[in-house]
Amino acid sequence: MERRKVIETLKSEDYSEGPIPDQNFVGSDLWVFGKTLKNKKVYIKISMGYKNKSTICISFHIAEFPMKYPFK
Repeated sequence: MERRKVIETLKSEDYSEGPIPDQNFVGSDLWVFGKTLKNKKVYIKISMGYKNKSTICISFHIAEFPMKYPFK
């Protein structure tokens, strides 16, 4: 599955943490999600970026540590 398609399917249950102040896009926030793909937990960090611009995928990789899901 392509990264963009995975990001477009994120749900509130996939939420792990955030908002985290984004140091690169001041005034924006980072959000962390986790998704199971091919039996592996994937860590996904996105930034809302600048106003009226596309969301930016900062990280997309196999999770290195256990993740918490407050809405599951």
